[in-house]
Amino acid sequence: MNSRASVWSCIAAASLLAACAPIRTATVSVHRARSLPNNTVDFGWDGGVVRPALLRSMGVDLMIHRATHGGTGTDVDYTRRERAARVAGLKWGAYHYVSRAGNLDAQIQRFMNVAAAAARRNGTTRHPLLLVLDNEGRDRVSWSQLAHAAQRVRARTGAWPLLYCGVPLPGMPGFAEQERELQALTPAQRAVLRACGLWIPRYGEQSATHMTFSVPRVFGTWTFWQYCGDISGHPKTALLGPEFSGDVGAAYTRSGGRASLRHFCDRSLFNGSRSAFEKYYREHATAVVMWR
Repeated sequence: MNSRASVWSCIAAASLLAACAPIRTATVSVHRARSLPNNTVDFGWDGGVVRPALLRSMGVDLMIHRATHGGTGTDVDYTRRERAARVAGLKWGAYHYVSRAGNLDAQIQRFMNVAAAAARRNGTTRHPLLLVLDNEGRDRVSWSQLAHAAQRVRARTGAWPLLYCGVPLPGMPGFAEQERELQALTPAQRAVLRACGLWIPRYGEQSATHMTFSVPRVFGTWTFWQYCGDISGHPKTALLGPEFSGDVGAAYTRSGGRASLRHFCDRSLFNGSRSAFEKYYREHATAVVMWR
């Protein structure tokens, strides 16, 4: 084989390996981001004040709130904020922060029980509710365990949950571990994950014109991108422009912490049109009254 043929063979082999790699990188530009629905916010306990009507006036359609975490934690702000969000006409979602400590099945069952109990107290059992499993950081479980947890949600509610997952960039700690987990998935587990959809968190260290993040190929693409939040006491944004700052002004006032962060919250883009967003929510949100 001559040297030129050898080079092309190596390039072809490298391309094939890249195409088969379980994690790919995705890049979103400012132009692309501005074309997507910037309509989702999320909160956890903070003792602050959320004003859902103001959020809705800013174009927010969906508010997602932590309901439970680990095996025993319950968010004390969840029930009252659901009530306020429903009154304002917002779509509602509940998330559970998964912990590898303790029994995963018990965590998922408790999560659904807490969300259902809050709906009964608020009189919202006939309203659609999107369930989310938050799997990230040191507490994360494997991709196969996450698929199992998603099946538990589907079995009781009739709908697949949304999966919020931190996926490292190549070379970062944990990247190789997640690659191995994804490669070991069965076809059935892959089908489960793809049916759920991926909510990816990725913030910029400074303002930029684009953002690159990792997407497991099993999902095909990402569904939501949490582009802005506050990390280590400083708000981070991936893109230029005040619309991507995460500052929602009087719509949210957190309790305590830095004054500069009082009005910042986590915000997310949906990867598609507004009609596609409505379709996703319609297919993945179910009323508690319909649960088994």
